[in-house]
Amino acid sequence: MRTIVPERRSHNYEVYALLWVSQKYETLITNLLTGECGVPRAAVQRDLHLTIYHARRKLPGLVSSERRVTIVADALETRFMVLAPGGENPRPEHQPNQRSVAIRLTRRNAAIPAIQRLRASVYRFETPKVVGTRTPTSAWVNCFGARHYQPHIKLLRPGSGIDRDLTKLGEIFRSDMERIEFDRFEVRCGPKRK
Repeated sequence: MRTIVPERRSHNYEVYALLWVSQKYETLITNLLTGECGVPRAAVQRDLHLTIYHARRKLPGLVSSERRVTIVADALETRFMVLAPGGENPRPEHQPNQRSVAIRLTRRNAAIPAIQRLRASVYRFETPKVVGTRTPTSAWVNCFGARHYQPHIKLLRPGSGIDRDLTKLGEIFRSDMERIEFDRFEVRCGPKRK
């Protein structure tokens, strides 16, 4: 007897809402990481941004757009994390020099209210038909992807050679960087990029 396997739903459409780090602050961060922290330039992420929202579904009424913004994050309210499930907590299986590393904005960060307003401007387009039986997106819950929303900026690629203890890198970062400025908010809607 032949077993019928349900067809996997193909996700060829994506929605991204991105908050871009200003060029000035991307340069400052890159210089800090490659200078004082000794990270090879090839391991430093380019085009620094914070993902506000992501879905692999079309949201009716939402269209691609871009606008200038001025949002300032307090560098003192940031923490380094490994980009892996549970990566905000040190774990033996998470080797920071072999994985991507990001800087996470804490909930106390001065930029959070503005980030949450931008996030709400996108997830308000979620409809019951799009969401289905999932819990709709809210301030700290994602409908799609990782369950909990953690605003973060990917800074390092695997192979950075950084110390296993991310608190050391965090201390250097917070002592040298007073703030992180974002200057552009972009919504991308369309076919999945290859």
